[in-house]
Amino acid sequence: MNREPKFSELKVGEKAEIIGYNPGDAQYKSKLLSMGLVRGVVLEVLQVAPLGDPVEVSVLAYRLSLRKEEANVLKLRRI
Repeated sequence: MNREPKFSELKVGEKAEIIGYNPGDAQYKSKLLSMGLVRGVVLEVLQVAPLGDPVEVSVLAYRLSLRKEEANVLKLRRI
């Protein structure tokens, strides 16, 4: 059975579509929404910092660095 990956499980080069949000910090969720991380948007993992956090992703027309644990609020589907 395929399950939805957590943001922290994505590897460099993987792409995922945002399909919703998990329960979590409403203020951080609002920040993600204001950066354009809404349903239907595809993100690609570009690189991971040497110690594993943060993760740089390509989303829309820009690059963004996100902390793994905070970004786990995103519900994703690998594509």
